[in-house]
Amino acid sequence: MLHTTKKMNSKDFLKLIEFETEEINHFFKKASVEGRGTSQEVSDRRELAVKKFLERYFPFPYRVAKGNIIDSFGLRSNSIDCIILNPCHPYTVSDENKYSVIFADGVDCAIEVKPDLSNKKEIVRSLDQIRSVKKLRRKKDDRIKLLNEKEIPEKEETRKQIASVIFSNKTFSDLEYLIKHIGNYYIDNKIPRKEQFDLIVINGKGILYNSRKFSNINFPHHQGLYFINHEKNTLASFLLQLNKFPQPEEKFGVPVLNFYYKDPQTSMAIYNAEINEELNNIK
Repeated sequence: MLHTTKKMNSKDFLKLIEFETEEINHFFKKASVEGRGTSQEVSDRRELAVKKFLERYFPFPYRVAKGNIIDSFGLRSNSIDCIILNPCHPYTVSDENKYSVIFADGVDCAIEVKPDLSNKKEIVRSLDQIRSVKKLRRKKDDRIKLLNEKEIPEKEETRKQIASVIFSNKTFSDLEYLIKHIGNYYIDNKIPRKEQFDLIVINGKGILYNSRKFSNINFPHHQGLYFINHEKNTLASFLLQLNKFPQPEEKFGVPVLNFYYKDPQTSMAIYNAEINEELNNIK
C-alpha cells in the first residue's frame, strides 16, 4: 500500500511538470505578442516566465536574481538572466528592487534564457555568456573533506566554479545540428572544457549534457555532448540536476524532489562521435 502511495505521488508531480512545461511555452508565445515592437520587452517577459518557475521550486530563502556576478578575485561576468542565489547570499537589493551586487560565493547556478537556439548568432551569444560565468571562482566549496581523502585539483576547481545552464524553448528539429554548431564553435575557438556550459535545457524536448571528467556532468563511459529526449519530463530532470550541482554552502538533508522523481537511466542519446572526440582533445 505504501508503494502504491509513492507511485501516485510521483505521477502527481510529473503531471504538474507537464503543466509547467505548457505554461512556460504559453508565456514565451504570449511575450511575442505583448512585447511586440520592443525586443527587450519580449526578452524580459520570457525571462520572467523562467524566473517564476524557478522560484516555485527554489522558494525563499533562495532567491532568483538577474545581473552581473563578481568574484573576490576581481572578475565580473556578463549580465545573466536568472541566477539562483543561495540562502547565504546577502540581501543586496537596491530601491529599484534590483540586486546592486551579486557575489559568486553566494550563487548556486547561472541560467541564461534564449528562446530559440536554431539561430547561430543566439547560440554563440549564449555560449559566450556562460563562458563569462565559468571564468569566475568561488573561494570555497560546500564539501566537507574527509580524513585521508585524496584531493584532485581538477575536481576541486570545478566545485569552485558556478554551475551554468542555457534554457530554451525551441531549437533545430534535428538535434545533431545543435550539437554540431556548439561542438564546432568550441573546437574552432579552442574553448577550454572548464569554460563550457553544463546543461542546455530545451523545454518539453530534452537536455543536452556536457559530460567532462571531474565536472558537474560526468557520464563515466561517455565524454562529450549528449542529448537525452526527456520529453514531457524535461523540467523534472532539470530540477533534479539543479539539486545535484555544488553549492557555496553545505546542503543539509536530501532534496524533497529525490523522493518523487528518479531520472530515468537511458542509453538512448543523440551525439556526434567525431565532434566528441575533438572536444575531448581540447585542454
